[in-house]
Amino acid sequence: MPPTKRNPHQNELYFPARLREKLAMATLARGIVIEAPSGYGKTTVAQDFLRDALPGNAVWMRHVCAEESPGAAWRRLCRALGRIDAPAGEALLRLGPPDADTLGDAETLLREIECQTPVWLLVDDFHRIADLAPVSLWRALLEHDAPSLHVVLAGRPMGASVMPYEKTGFLLLGENDLRLTERECGEYFALAGYPLGWEEAHALHRRAEGWMIALVLHLRHYRDHGELAPAATLDGLLREVVWNELSGAAQDSLLRLSLFDAFATEQAAFLTGRPEPGGESPPPLADALARSAFIRFDPATGLHRPHSALLDFMRGEFAALPESAQRQALHAAGDWCAMNGERQKAAAFYYRLRDFEKILALDLSGLEDNRLMDLPDLAYVDALRDIAAHCTAEMKARHPQSAIQLAFEFFGQGCGDDFAALCAEMETIVERSALPQKEKDRLAGELLLMQAFTRYNSIAEMGKRIRRAARLMGGATSLISPKNSWTFGNTSVLLMYHRDAGRLDEELADMETYAPYYAALSGGHGNGGPALMRAEACLCRGEAEAAEILLHQARHEAGLAAQTSILIGAERLAGELALQRGDGAAGSVFAAALEAIDALAGENPQKSNRMEADMARARLMALIERPQDAAAWLREGPAAAFPHRVFLQALPCAHLCRAACLLLDGKPENLLGEAPAALGLAGALHTVLALLHGHLQIAAAQSMLGKREAALAALRAALELALPDRLLLPFAEGYAPLAPLLEELRPAGLSNIRLLAERLAAGRLAVTRKLYGENHPFGLSSREHATARLAAQGFSNPVIAKRLSVTVNTVKAHLKSAYRKSRAQSRLDLCRLLAEDDRMKPP
Repeated sequence: MPPTKRNPHQNELYFPARLREKLAMATLARGIVIEAPSGYGKTTVAQDFLRDALPGNAVWMRHVCAEESPGAAWRRLCRALGRIDAPAGEALLRLGPPDADTLGDAETLLREIECQTPVWLLVDDFHRIADLAPVSLWRALLEHDAPSLHVVLAGRPMGASVMPYEKTGFLLLGENDLRLTERECGEYFALAGYPLGWEEAHALHRRAEGWMIALVLHLRHYRDHGELAPAATLDGLLREVVWNELSGAAQDSLLRLSLFDAFATEQAAFLTGRPEPGGESPPPLADALARSAFIRFDPATGLHRPHSALLDFMRGEFAALPESAQRQALHAAGDWCAMNGERQKAAAFYYRLRDFEKILALDLSGLEDNRLMDLPDLAYVDALRDIAAHCTAEMKARHPQSAIQLAFEFFGQGCGDDFAALCAEMETIVERSALPQKEKDRLAGELLLMQAFTRYNSIAEMGKRIRRAARLMGGATSLISPKNSWTFGNTSVLLMYHRDAGRLDEELADMETYAPYYAALSGGHGNGGPALMRAEACLCRGEAEAAEILLHQARHEAGLAAQTSILIGAERLAGELALQRGDGAAGSVFAAALEAIDALAGENPQKSNRMEADMARARLMALIERPQDAAAWLREGPAAAFPHRVFLQALPCAHLCRAACLLLDGKPENLLGEAPAALGLAGALHTVLALLHGHLQIAAAQSMLGKREAALAALRAALELALPDRLLLPFAEGYAPLAPLLEELRPAGLSNIRLLAERLAAGRLAVTRKLYGENHPFGLSSREHATARLAAQGFSNPVIAKRLSVTVNTVKAHLKSAYRKSRAQSRLDLCRLLAEDDRMKPP
């Protein structure tokens, strides 16, 4: 039937009574999940109903997830959360995309997010980031402890729902809630001024299927033409009602812009190739943006954002363009990103174009996530190989620094053959180039520095190349960031670099000779490492006083250059020194070392630091015979998963920590089953200290099983590695099961080993009395219990830190441990568990 009323400015928003009734509870909900296919009005419900229903003092924030790499997606989300709670956002940012190791920390940070004023956070297109982490992380975001924060997750249906059912304080809106019935479809048209007869209403519902976007498009067509649109598909509706109404110039502009999820006005002007004065959009596009309700403008971000259905349609149209038109648009997109510092996105656009020279023309140093490109759907190493293979020698000669950076990427990805081949090629290219000699020397120095890393762990071989590189370069390298872990996540420098039995003193001297050259090249990377290595050697020789002086030197030097990995190792050594002191202060010093390790990892939570902190703590817990307080991934394994957690160079350290736990847990068979592979790796990496400890652990395990001859053989192997360098402490650390064997063999230094073992036993007693003297629930230490009690009483982390005179990161570490030991899921849960324990105690 013909329309009875025409109003081109008619508001097209419509919320049926049953939906409004359900949404009336939304303003009281702490968390809301809106889950439905594209076009069901999820964003409209949030933006145009919930936001308008909020009290006047509420802040509305919208974060729209985009198609990007996991690292980029996580960083943007953390920055959005940082607008609510800056410390929490920064901590989440430093953690990186959650993995098996960081998931618990990330969940705790989200649960404990602080929000002082009423804030509503809409995470739109949530399905794009849902796979970043298990649903438990997103539930932690929804079920946070901040009464003033309300979180709305809106996205398409996913495999595992964040909220499979409604519960008190939370609201779930699904496809059935948002799909309109036949009566509601007719009511929608009637309220817009176009009442339909029964047949038309039935036809409308059959064609639109209650789909909100389809209803909007049919209404527009009806308003303009007096009948429902004939198109049967969403793409057909969008083409007929929206797309065909645009000029050819506007269509062309929007197709170019469809390469981005959203765009700014200045960006639109650049990408269309028709910039107006002042960076304004050209008139055809400006008119389209002004008239289209399917492209929203967000004043908070200054971005125009197409509806996801329209964006999908436009990308389909873009794919059908002639190749020349697509390439022109991709070049403009890459150039825009390059101009605005988005180098990884620029490289991805250029890679789609196979324009390898433009990739090399970018500054490829210091990129986030240490990745050259933001490639969410491509295998990264395969892409690197593709670039290296298709960049001609002439291209590499024009952009030698980027080609060298590409080689370093191969090294970082463990692609040794690719690294060696590209280094060899670049050596020839640099040598034959017409560059000024000073620049040739600098580039040759960069190549030499990279090649030095392939000589790990020979200090002399590495050091000679580094010294030569420093002399060639005459300045800092662009390859190394001093923020990266110098120890590769190892907790012991001595374990890393003691390579040849009987040559420890020469190795220490080499380290002190060559390390300053590397530190000068890298802006202080590794500062404190030589002092820590010598301190460890002194302690292993029983020279505790010298070790303590060197420990303070290592702390000071590493602290000046913010070398977290070395500081964690230094605190681990401080704990070991406390055990050797064995006096009344031992417990306090040991506890302070544990807290410092936790604080360092919390302040700088890159994965290698966190793994190193876990290994440092496990090492100290093994020394006081508390394996249950070691990280689960080390104690419970499996060891086969270690390569997914730590760098190759840190694997021997991880294996030693696990073996120590197995011994203390009374599982010698397990240790002996894993020992051959662990010893083989230690031998391949030339880590004498790992071999030494490994043989001692085998000797202890064989002794526990009553296999005396096998135990003696392993002990002899350990003595052969240790005695040339007077490394006695390892024998004292595992003295109890080894004592009869040592008395039988009577090696040189046995009396010193006995003395060190006695000191260690006294220190262990002093420390355990300090940490575990009281019988706290769930095996909590005194510090953990005090922290948990205050948290259960509702105190915030900063207040707890002030009361206990510790850092906020230490509070978080204690709470994490308390959650793990008690199996609590939140502060409320922890409060319940502690209260239950109190009730069970006798009066």
